Amino acid sequence: MNTTATEANRLTLSVPEVANLLGKTELATRRMIERGELPARRWGRRIVVLRDELEQHLHALPVRNGGSA
Repeated sequence: MNTTATEANRLTLSVPEVANLLGKTELATRRMIERGELPARRWGRRIVVLRDELEQHLHALPVRNGGSA
């Protein structure tokens, strides 16, 4: 079974998966969710991020053109 293809077709991501995709720690990702900086939903006892909402959120972030800070 090809897990990569299966994961790519899933609608939801776990907090550790989102953290890995963003290059953040799980704790930092959870804090971003708590502050409302990342869209997430509670599904029973789990916190999940809808793949489409994460992509939309990232595309909506302002683009920085050069410079520092």
